[in-house]
Amino acid sequence: MCNRDVEERVVTRRRLLSASALAVAAGLAGCGQQGSETTTGPGTDTTTSTDTTTTTATPSADLSEPVEPVPEESRCAVCNMYAADYPAWNAQATHENGDRKYFCSPGCLTAYHATPSHFDDAHSQDDLAYEWVRAYRSREYVDATAAYYVLEETAAHIDAPMGENPVPFAEESEARAYVEEYDDRTREDIVELAAFDVPLARRFRASFLPEVDEQSILEPVSVPEDTECTVCNMQPANFPAWNAQASHERGDRDFFCSPGCLAAYYADPGHFVEGREQADVVGVWVHDHDSEDLVEGTLASYVLDTNADRTGGPMMGNPLPYADLADARAYVEEYDDLTTEDIVRLQSITREDASAYRAKFL
Repeated sequence: MCNRDVEERVVTRRRLLSASALAVAAGLAGCGQQGSETTTGPGTDTTTSTDTTTTTATPSADLSEPVEPVPEESRCAVCNMYAADYPAWNAQATHENGDRKYFCSPGCLTAYHATPSHFDDAHSQDDLAYEWVRAYRSREYVDATAAYYVLEETAAHIDAPMGENPVPFAEESEARAYVEEYDDRTREDIVELAAFDVPLARRFRASFLPEVDEQSILEPVSVPEDTECTVCNMQPANFPAWNAQASHERGDRDFFCSPGCLAAYYADPGHFVEGREQADVVGVWVHDHDSEDLVEGTLASYVLDTNADRTGGPMMGNPLPYADLADARAYVEEYDDLTTEDIVRLQSITREDASAYRAKFL
């Protein structure tokens, strides 16, 4: 096996909290009713939709460019706070018909992006023209659709409007540098704007968004009885103590009969589904080898034991996931041919490692 440091920074799935009572209270204290400023054309008057206050828009600006400075009287289209009061955080969006929306923060922008019609029934996601957010490092406007967002659940880290927010970065490398600053943030807390459906946006602006029945891509689901393993085509539901699953930014979900098939897929997603990349994966879940509980797959520690007589499971050979590193260490201490160097994180499992379990599928 390759020599790896098991104490390296862990790449994990995003670990989001629901909007806390404190964040909601702070947001409601500074917000009026939901409303938005709609500019019917550059340089025209506009009326805030819920409070009948007439305001004057900024001088004319191309809809493909953000307006600077943000008009002092412009209200956030989601929470109704004054967007200009937050020059380091505010955001904007334009629609194809010329309407321009302002937001106090990236959290409000992503809420609007997820479902524009909830805030303005004249619009939908299909007629969004341009969107901009302030890059966290430079505080300059960048294309929101090209930015990378760290799903920041600790309000104290950022001191942003409404508390918790997705934190935008112009470059993925900058987002990765940010998550490395905190033990509770990891690479898989980084997503693009396309990931913000209503369930994800509710993590930051629950009080302003509708309840939804659909399953969040950040949560595991019950394995469908008739679904097939993305790698080997067996039925994962037949292996309740071993199966695994992964979700993707655009809502796709893959199921696996075992951690061996998950490892093969995660090492090279494009080999199994054309166009897929590891960066598309936003959630992974596996069963702890001891407890059989479903746990976050990118938080787990995997023992790369290739002795199929010991590991067992579907396909007779699997890396063994443990939620607790101590349990993984206890396992390797039982065998002379294993050491702590055989304990790795999911992101460290290479295609070569996965081939030790699923060679005929790779």
